[in-house]
Amino acid sequence: MVQLNVTAGDDYLNLEFDEEAFTGSYQIYRRDFGESTWQDLTTINGSETNYVDNDIVVGEGYEYRVVKVVSNQAVAFGYTFSGVDREVSAKNGGIILLIDSVVMDSLKSEMERLEDDLSSEGWTPVVILAGQRQAVVDIKAEIQKAYDESNGGISTLLIIGHVPVPYSGNFTRFGTPPPDGHIEGSGNHTGAWACDAFYADLDGSWTDNSANHSDAAQERGNNKPGDGKYDQNKIPSTVELMVGRVDLSDMPAFQKSEFDLLRAYFDRNHAFRTGAWKVRERALIDNNFVQFNLAATGYHNFSTFFKADSIHADIDYVEGQRAGSFLWSYGCGAGSYTTCNGLYNGRATTQHIADETLHNVFTIVAGSYFGDWDVSNNFLRAPLCNRSLASFWGGIPKWYVHHMALGETIGFGVKLSQDNTLDYFSGQFNSSENGIHIALMGDPTLRLRHLPKVEGLKATSDGGEVDLSWNDVVGHDIDGYNVYRVNSHNAYTKVNEIPIRGTSFTDKTNWVSGNYTYTARAVKHEKTNSGTYYNLGGGDYQPVSHINSAGAPITVSVNLFPNPVSRYLQIAVEGITADEVSVTVYNVEGQRVRESELLALANHATASIDVGDLEAGIYFVTLQTSGGQMLRKRFVKG
Repeated sequence: MVQLNVTAGDDYLNLEFDEEAFTGSYQIYRRDFGESTWQDLTTINGSETNYVDNDIVVGEGYEYRVVKVVSNQAVAFGYTFSGVDREVSAKNGGIILLIDSVVMDSLKSEMERLEDDLSSEGWTPVVILAGQRQAVVDIKAEIQKAYDESNGGISTLLIIGHVPVPYSGNFTRFGTPPPDGHIEGSGNHTGAWACDAFYADLDGSWTDNSANHSDAAQERGNNKPGDGKYDQNKIPSTVELMVGRVDLSDMPAFQKSEFDLLRAYFDRNHAFRTGAWKVRERALIDNNFVQFNLAATGYHNFSTFFKADSIHADIDYVEGQRAGSFLWSYGCGAGSYTTCNGLYNGRATTQHIADETLHNVFTIVAGSYFGDWDVSNNFLRAPLCNRSLASFWGGIPKWYVHHMALGETIGFGVKLSQDNTLDYFSGQFNSSENGIHIALMGDPTLRLRHLPKVEGLKATSDGGEVDLSWNDVVGHDIDGYNVYRVNSHNAYTKVNEIPIRGTSFTDKTNWVSGNYTYTARAVKHEKTNSGTYYNLGGGDYQPVSHINSAGAPITVSVNLFPNPVSRYLQIAVEGITADEVSVTVYNVEGQRVRESELLALANHATASIDVGDLEAGIYFVTLQTSGGQMLRKRFVKG
């Protein structure tokens, strides 16, 4: 792999490579955030150790791919998501909390706190309760209904508790081997595997009519036509939802009830996402599978977060975390459902994970059988019963969560990894890329860093202005606060240009009377090994009925969301007085791809257009009113 160190200047990005002169070249590609097509930037000689990109916009994020080429063959790849002062979005969109109804009965206060934490960060939670005996197809129908009712505004799914587990696959030595390679006669991990991707893919073709497997080592792996387990070994289409699961049932090694384990998990979740849980920003790698290069998932992602001297590859997975905290950890070795060779003096078990106090937030483990996680004392789920908030089976295939370096969620990386076919180098291990087994154990809304929540916001409209005040965040290193105005269509507008140093602000730019919600959020300028960005904490939200009596000019603006969008694009406007607006969509070549249509878009109205049939890429919406007002806005089709 090509490890990249990125330094952010005032208006440039300096990509530094491993210091190794070789006879060959580096091919460098770039794409804007949300784009699907790589643009060829340049090719430089293998003796070079850096490349400076001066053609950037401060505040934007750019993804780079660096290919090391020797004798016309690509021999290594490097990826990073970089930028100068990129701003994290204040609005995160909708999230479905799919909760085991038994868990909801026992952890009502914890679930309410989670909803409040998510809402404070700009998420819109939608709760769906699931019965433990409910058919997975019926649960998916409820997810689909919520997604459709949001017009595509829901982007994320968090499964909590032992919600019924979908199964898919017909892994066998006579066709597609299991992701871990254990065919009949060699461990026999064949048949169907656990598959949460089924809940995340809302428009793919999932069939239950061809797999006919009866030789799995465990009955749950057998897969017959019409049995409710699906045929697919690969995810049939790109997933619509970023999905993660917190299922701590059937973990007897920890000698605690499922509810006590879940309660402790969501206590830690709250502490981390509100800045109360401090963890050293460094990573640990315990690689016992050098011959398979699985640990490249750890090395690649960790190098985008931390400098090389903060990545420790000579420490045991268990003993290292006993002695100190790590934000990330990686451990791999020959495994079973409950053991991993090479960790902890030769062999770590789920019982060792239960007996130790492991200090990490995010962990990656790789070994045979881990990724089929719906079993008792599963090694992949075990870290969540200890201290971790997220765990995944990294290396089979490679995972890509490097967007977290500039403020994106781990769920963003889950979706990238599930959708990956040819976009990123997969590791080429047992044809595991795009596999139905790719799953996150943990909360997909978590970020690399979180800030404390602002409390005590007050908002008053007076004389055409809105006066705001809030409680100071004390005991935390922040750079100030941002204030956002949220209209009735949930479109966010930042009203301050630079972070506010005090605890009050007056919005003098709200020219349109109406009902609004304001929020104040802590902000901090962050630096990682990929660049710089402005991080946001959670915020208090206060409604205000605003009357603009100052006679100020009306500002005409348009907001598009979600952006990037998968199907339904919402259009919200301020300052347009016409009842009907002509809306046309163009591609980057200026070709009209959606004919003009008239929408009712008077001020404070919103409308939806279906762009699901458009290919992935950049598009522009043009709005033309009968009074001659014209607005143009860019969006990305994912």
